[in-house]
Parts: sequence; C-alpha cells; structure tokens
Amino acid sequence: MKTNQKTLFALALSCVLFSCTNNEPVSSSDPSAVASTYEIVAPGALPTTISSYIASKYAGSVTTEANLNADGTYVTYVTLAAGATAKTSNVVVKLVFTAKGVLVITKTETPVATADLLLAIKTYISTNYAGATINVAHSETGGSFDVLITAADGRKIKLNFAANGTFESARVFRINGNHHHIHANNQTPFPIADLAASIKTYISTTYAGATITSAHKESDGSFDVFITTAAGANLNLNFSATGDFVSVSSSGNNHSNHETPIAVSSLIADIKTYITTHYPAATITSAEKDWNGGFEVHITTAAGVRLELNFTAAGVFVVGSDSNNHHSAGTVSVIVNDLIVSIKAYITTNYAGATIKEAHLESDGSYDVIITTSAGARLKLNFTATGVFVSVKTV
Repeated sequence: MKTNQKTLFALALSCVLFSCTNNEPVSSSDPSAVASTYEIVAPGALPTTISSYIASKYAGSVTTEANLNADGTYVTYVTLAAGATAKTSNVVVKLVFTAKGVLVITKTETPVATADLLLAIKTYISTNYAGATINVAHSETGGSFDVLITAADGRKIKLNFAANGTFESARVFRINGNHHHIHANNQTPFPIADLAASIKTYISTTYAGATITSAHKESDGSFDVFITTAAGANLNLNFSATGDFVSVSSSGNNHSNHETPIAVSSLIADIKTYITTHYPAATITSAEKDWNGGFEVHITTAAGVRLELNFTAAGVFVVGSDSNNHHSAGTVSVIVNDLIVSIKAYITTNYAGATIKEAHLESDGSYDVIITTSAGARLKLNFTATGVFVSVKTV
C-alpha cells in the first residue's frame, strides 16, 4: 500500500507543473510541452536533504545532472560507483524529490539504442515533433522510457513514455530558468515586510531556514521573491498578484550556460588520464569550464576525428559528441584502430574471426560497432562510453 501511495503521489507531482514564457515560446503544436519546464542546476545547489541522501545512500557516486522543475521538484541523475551497489560504474539512478527534498521516485536507467525504441515512441516523436532528433534514450525500472530530443526549433525536451510506448509527460529545458512571465523594465523593488502572508508562509514551509533577500513587483502585479536556502542555494520564486505560488527558478550563474576558456595545462589529472586512456595519441586542442563547474574538452584523435568530451567538476566523463555539431545527436565515425581496447577484446573473445566493418561514437558517448562474423552474419554491437557491452542485433 505504501508503494502505491508513493506512486500516486509521484504521478500527482508530475501533473502539477507550470508553464513559462521568458522569451522562449513553446510550440502550439505540442500541447504537452507547456505542462512542464526545467533548468539544469549545479549539484552543489541541491538542498542539503537531497545531497545528504545521495551521499549516504550511494557512497562514491557522482551526480551527473540535476534538474530544477518549475514546480520546485528536483530530478537528479546519479551514476553509481562500481562495487557494492553496482557491478559496473555506468549504472544511472534517476531520483525525484519534492521541493522540501523528500524522495518520491527512484528508478534505474538503462541505455536504449534509438533503433531499438518502440515504434509507438518513434511515431509519437515524428508526429508531434517533426524534424526532431532523438539524442539519447533510457528504459527505466518498471519498463517506462525517458527520451531526450532536440526539436527542430532547437528546444531540448525530455519525454516520458509508458512501457507500451504511450506518451505520459514532457519537460522543456529552459536555458534562462523557469520564469512564469516576461520581465518588464519597470519592475520595482518591494518591501519584504509587505509581502503577502501566503508568500511568507509558502517560503517558510517549503524552504525551512531560508532567508528572503529581496522582492520585486512586476508590471502585471505578480511578485519575484529571491531567497537563499539553508543549503546556500539562491532561488527566484514567482507568485501571482494574489500571492499564489507559480514557479521557481535558480538565480545567479545558473541562469546561463556561459563557458570560460581555460588552459589545457590546468585540466585536472583525471580528465587527462581519461583522454590518454581512451584516445591514445589524441591532442587536446582547447578546454572550457562550464557555469556548473564541469568541463568541455575538445580533442583531435590520432585518426583526425575532432570530438568534444564533457566531464563533471570532479573529472568524471559524462558525454562525448561531434565537436563540429555537438548540439545534435549525429554520430561520429571512429577509426577501428581508435576503438578502446575493451571493445576490441570483447569482439575477438566473443566473435572469433569476425571483422569490424565500421564504428561510430554516439552523442551520449556510447559506441555502435558493425561487425561481420566468420559465418557471414552482419551484427551491430552497442557499448557504453567505457567499453562495456550493452546489446547486439542483426543489421
């Protein structure tokens, strides 16, 4: 019964989401997209209850992405450390928390090749998002699917489907946060003491220990209230003219995706080790540090392939993609000799006498390798970014 109650609560949370404009219009042909928006925030900006839970429950893990939804809920993607909790180091757990940091959903995510997605899912995407590119897909505990796409207009959208391929929900990425309204030039400071009781009550209840740092009244009568949570996160809460909560967004550096160029020599050792291990003789051509502390590193492999590799602030590899078009899901051809040793070892061990015909690096860092077996069968093998075998199918 408790499990069912949690599921119902989680479903209710996913429905109570709010729309926003902020000069980024949502396509009218996509009615689902207006239901929810999210922004990427630094793991360090997570409430203490969430970061503490992850640290205690998943020791040694890395929070590879944290999303703040417009309704105040958080979605975190945690890559587990190999050992007691995972056989390999590429297991990802998706955790959903309330605004107060209470865990409501836990799901394990497994990569799924785009070609292996259910026809119903691909049909839904092609029908509702004509011209969209499927970036990456995962199957979740219970059989549901999470699919990240880039729409034809450049929007990044996370779609969720049931195990049978039925569409369930959509979340649209907002680069400038989950604002409900367009800021006007005549936004005026508002005395904190004069804020409606409902606003103060909402903040003290939802963000216990938070400090209201400033407030502003918009031309439409709504309010922007800036707070610093007990965990030190800076948030911008939007309320209607009558004091009802509308949406929440991060504030400060989390409102932009700006990157700062850094010297290649200043990259942390783990990043350099990863590159020399997976791309022997590659040249690091440039590097940038993201607003969230992560790194973007541009390399040219020994075979002349230019790639962009993304790492967390701790130097853990996240994703690799074509440095010429890293905002799309296009694949990059990889010279067979450049394949990491574990992939070639797996093929020679499990498919003796097979010939590797071609290989591609996907935008999520995984590899697709086409082989012809000694018996003449043509197969496509999929491996994780670290060379762990995932799946095989006939092509």
